[in-house]
Parts: sequence; C-alpha cells; structure tokens
Amino acid sequence: MVALGETGTLFAAPPAALAVVAVSGIVGLALGDTALFAAVGRIGVHRTLLFQTLGPVFAAVLAIGFYGEAAGVGRLAGVAVILAGVALVVSSERSRSAADTGRADILGYSLAALAALGQGTGVVLAKDGLGEMPLVAASFLRLAAGALAMIVVVGFLGRLGTVAAALARPRTLSRLAVPTLLGNYVSFLLLMAGVALAPASVAAVLLSTSPVFSFFLDHVLAGTPITARGLGGTLLAVVGVAVLTMAG
Repeated sequence: MVALGETGTLFAAPPAALAVVAVSGIVGLALGDTALFAAVGRIGVHRTLLFQTLGPVFAAVLAIGFYGEAAGVGRLAGVAVILAGVALVVSSERSRSAADTGRADILGYSLAALAALGQGTGVVLAKDGLGEMPLVAASFLRLAAGALAMIVVVGFLGRLGTVAAALARPRTLSRLAVPTLLGNYVSFLLLMAGVALAPASVAAVLLSTSPVFSFFLDHVLAGTPITARGLGGTLLAVVGVAVLTMAG
C-alpha cells in the first residue's frame, strides 16, 4: 500500500466504508476462520468443507437483501450445479481426523455453519465498502481488522504468551511463511479483486470451489487416489462455473 502511494486513501475514504470493510475482516477472518479451524478439529476436514458450501447461500441471500442483486434462473442453476459438484468432491474424501467416528457433534456442525456464515457475510460486507477505496487499501484494512480482532480474542483467552513463544521458533516461522504469503496476501488480494468486480453472490460461490483444487493438490502432494466420484464432482463444478459465468 505504501509502495503504491495509497496510504492517504484510507484517510480520504468515508467513515462508513472504512467501518464496513473493517467489520468484514472481523466477521470473515476472525470469526469465520476461527470457527473453521475449530470445526475441523471436531468433525474433520471433509465435513467442515462440505458445510462451507453454505457460504454462497448466505451470501446470495444477503446480497439480494442489501444490493437487490437479481437471482435469475441461470444464476440459480449455476449455483446449484457448482454446489452439487463441490459437495460430491468433498463427500468422496474420507476424513483422516480422529473425530470422524460417525457420532453426531452438534457443536462441531454449528461451528462449521458459523464459519460458512462468516465467509458469506464477510464477502457481502467487503463488497459494500470496496467502491469507496482502492483494492490494496481495502485489503490492508480488512486484514488489519481481522488480525487485531484475533489479538483481542487470544488475549482474552490468556494465550498471547503461548502464541508469541510459538512464533519465536524458526521452525514455526519457516513452515508458516509460504502458506501465509500465498493464502493471506496473494490470494487475499485476488479475493478482494473478485469481490470488487463480480456480484457478491457469484464471488462467494467461486470461493466455495476451493475443495475442487485441493482435490488435485492432494493427489500430487499426498498421493491421494483420484476416484470416479471425486473426478465426476470436479467436472460437475467446472460445468457449474461455466453456467454461472454465462448467466452473470
């Protein structure tokens, strides 16, 4: 932001826009991601990701209510096909979590639904404020608000010392460096650009296709076999993206 000379844009933006982007960071990152990781620990990866497909549903409802975005037949069909494909891909994976015992975990499922709600709400709120400030400045504000909220939460839980000690270890920093660069900077800027340029409900739907990409990454990096069911779901999601794009 400093290199692009956009520091002053934060001071020039309307207070309402600053507030809504900051809140989107708190809701989408601090609340949504915390609930996501907590859910993974309780009900496993594949069940949590399956619940994440509810994010576009929340975003679509909110976008229609806030922005009056049209819910045309083509867009609804694309949403349905993408969600069906993503759900098929995720459900074809067997959770490696010890929590995957088949027992009902109401708290785990509630946390997964809360994570999806946080993601969908965060996208819609960010969309509302992006028209008032440049992309990089808005991304900075959203990340900063989410980070500050997490510091408050960790401090409230009395775990600041534990986190600081973990970050002081070179091994921890080396393992976090690449995921942080790719996930919290590169992809986050692309995410914000997508939210700014596409309808909020469409952006949220495309975000829900991340399990499709992880399907192939798992095969390359971990040797997970590509099943017919998983491949079919992937192709179905791609078809859904095409339908949604043409409808938009």
